[in-house]
Amino acid sequence: MGSRVINIALLGAGEIGQFHAETIARHLRGARLTAVADPVDEHARCAAAQGDGVRVAADAVEVLGDAAIDAVVISSPTRFHAPMIIEAAAAGKHIFCEKPLALTLDDARAAIAAAQSNGVKLQVGFQRRFDAGYVRARRAVERGELGAVELLLSTTRDPEPPAPGYLASCGGMFLDTAIHDFDSVRFLSGSEVVEVFATASSLVAPERQGPYEIDTSVTVLRLASGALATVTNSLRTGYGYEAGAEVYGGRGKLVIAGGDGSGVQCFTEAGAATMYPQTYRERFAQAYRDELAEFVRCIAEDRAPRVTGDDGLRALEVALAATRSQQEGCTVRL
Repeated sequence: MGSRVINIALLGAGEIGQFHAETIARHLRGARLTAVADPVDEHARCAAAQGDGVRVAADAVEVLGDAAIDAVVISSPTRFHAPMIIEAAAAGKHIFCEKPLALTLDDARAAIAAAQSNGVKLQVGFQRRFDAGYVRARRAVERGELGAVELLLSTTRDPEPPAPGYLASCGGMFLDTAIHDFDSVRFLSGSEVVEVFATASSLVAPERQGPYEIDTSVTVLRLASGALATVTNSLRTGYGYEAGAEVYGGRGKLVIAGGDGSGVQCFTEAGAATMYPQTYRERFAQAYRDELAEFVRCIAEDRAPRVTGDDGLRALEVALAATRSQQEGCTVRL
């Protein structure tokens, strides 16, 4: 493609869609926000206002037929991810899709197959792989600085729960929140998950009823290497948004700070204090921008993304296994 500008259409202009619109329009070299599709006109126009001359549509079909559009960024509700991937692939558009790929493994596989059969690139939005702390930890593991990885801890804690019914609409807490931790465990360890046990409680909003209305969970993972991982998730904090991890090996450990992402925590005689960001957008702002920059580069350079559809499928597999484990009270082997 040489140095020509990559024209991108945004499909879905909700909260993260608005952030992606700003990134594409204002922070991505070699890319242009060309169109925004969202059934809520106000949302679409707000996102489109980030750029100049951005087309607004109510439906993705209205923009997928535009030959001038090279790629799409899908940030619609989860249930639309797989159908939109398949439609975009059939239209010959390269695809960046927010997690999870789909609500079922069959739909995720169909989406991946559509991208492959139509010769388009598919990148999944696991932005932690682009965060400085996570990248540093992964490189340390690859260099053997910690020795063989024996134990991993990963956590995501949101300031408050979403509106009632939201989790049920997107497959539950394990698919919406913990899936980032499951992918982080795979990324940091370099090993696949082979066994899953999850348990959960409704402690934040106990009045909410339904199989997906959980808000506090612990998941234990056994990896193919023999290493173990613990993932903890909560939908309430009193201090902001937290996302971090610890990687233990025979020679030591590396801690990815849950607040600033530097990967380093300092302890002094006065004690320890960490300031936490208030939202996931603040915590991972640069990582979100870097993952889209990678998406544009892989199109321009005609190479595979660093985060593939298979990565999305593997993380979804773990998330669905955790959902089953929690609901049935059993250990699930993969």
